[in-house]
Amino acid sequence: MMKELLAATTTTLVMQTATAQVPASITLYGLMDAGMGYTRLSGAYKDPATGRTLRVSKSRLGALSGGASGPRWGLRGKEDLGDGLHAVFQLESGFDSRNGRSLQGGRLFGRQATVGLLNARWGELRLGRQYNAATRYLLDMLGPAFGGFSLLHTGYGLGMSSASFPRYDNQIFYQTPSMGGIKAAAGYAFSVNDTRNAETGYATANNTRAITAALQYARGPLSAFLGYDQLNASRLLSAAQAAATPRAYIIGASYDFTALKIAVAYNRVADGWFAGRSFRDGGRVGGLAGTPTYAFSKGLRSNSHVIALAVPTGLSGHAFASWQRTDINTSRLTGGDATGQTYSLGYSHNLSKRTDLYALVSHTRNWAFVDGVQALDAYAGLRHRF
Repeated sequence: MMKELLAATTTTLVMQTATAQVPASITLYGLMDAGMGYTRLSGAYKDPATGRTLRVSKSRLGALSGGASGPRWGLRGKEDLGDGLHAVFQLESGFDSRNGRSLQGGRLFGRQATVGLLNARWGELRLGRQYNAATRYLLDMLGPAFGGFSLLHTGYGLGMSSASFPRYDNQIFYQTPSMGGIKAAAGYAFSVNDTRNAETGYATANNTRAITAALQYARGPLSAFLGYDQLNASRLLSAAQAAATPRAYIIGASYDFTALKIAVAYNRVADGWFAGRSFRDGGRVGGLAGTPTYAFSKGLRSNSHVIALAVPTGLSGHAFASWQRTDINTSRLTGGDATGQTYSLGYSHNLSKRTDLYALVSHTRNWAFVDGVQALDAYAGLRHRF
C-alpha cells in the first residue's frame, strides 16, 4: 500500500514538473465605456419617391455605450511550445454597457475568437473570427495619440476599416514578422457572416467569402499602410446582388512630431459597402448605428478622404480634430447621393493609466448623403480598462 502511494505521488510530481517546463499564460482583460450623448438631425430634403420637400427635426438625449471605445471583456493566452514556437488564442466579447446585452449579432465572442501559432522568425497564423487586415493596420497607425477614439467619427467612409469594424467569421489569417519595419498580412474567410443563415450551407458557393490583404510600414515616427478587401457573393443572393463584387482599397499614413501627430487616409469602395453605418431608414438618432456589415450594389462607388490631428495636452490628456469628405455616385443603396462632410473635435483626460474622461462633438453636413440634412453629435463619458 505504501509503495503504491509513493508511486502515485512520484507520478504526480513528475507530471507537475513536466507541465511547469512548458510555461503558459492567460490574461483576463476588458474595457468599460459609458456616458451621455446628444444627437440632433435637422434640415429639409426632397423625397426621391414623390419629389416633395420634407423637413426633419429630431433630437435625442440619453445614455451612451461606447462613445469612444466599444465595451468588451476577453481572455488571451500564450503557451511556449519550444524552439520559439507559441500557441496563442484570444476570446473577446463585445457588449452594451447600458444593459449588458451582447453585441456583434448576439455572439458570445463577437469581437474576436481565434486560435493560432506564433513564431518570431516566420510570423503568426490565426484561425477564427477576427479583424480584416486594413482594420488592424489603421488602428496601429492611429495609436493612443488620438485618445482611443478609433472611429474618429469619420461619418460613412473608410468603409472597410471604420464604423462597425469588419470582422470575418471562418477566417484564416497570416501576418509576417516585422522586417525593417515592414509587415504584410493576408486572410481568407470561407463564410464572412454565419448569422446570415440563408447563405450558410455545405456548398462553398452558398456562402459569401472574403479576401483581405495589407502591407504596413512602421518605424520611428512614421507609419503607413495599404489595404485591399474583396467579397465574393453567395449564389443564394438575388441576381442583382450576386452580380456585384464589392472591393475596397485604402491607403493611410501618419507622422508623429511629438508635439503634434497628423494622420491622413483615402478609401475607395466599388460595387458595394463595407461595414458602413445604416442609412436614412435605419440610422438611430443618438449616434452611430452599425448596420449592415456589408452590402452589394453593382456600380456603386464611393471615395473618402480623412485628415486627423492629435495634440498632447500636458501629461494627462490628448485633444484631436478630424475632417472627412465622402462622395458617392448613386442613391440606390444609401438613400442619397450628396457629398457628406464630417468635422469632429475630441478630448480625453487621463485620471490614471487605466481610467480617463472624454468628450467629443461632431457635425455632419448632408447626413446619410441626404442633401440638406445636418447632424450634430455631442458625447461625454468615462472609460476604464482592466
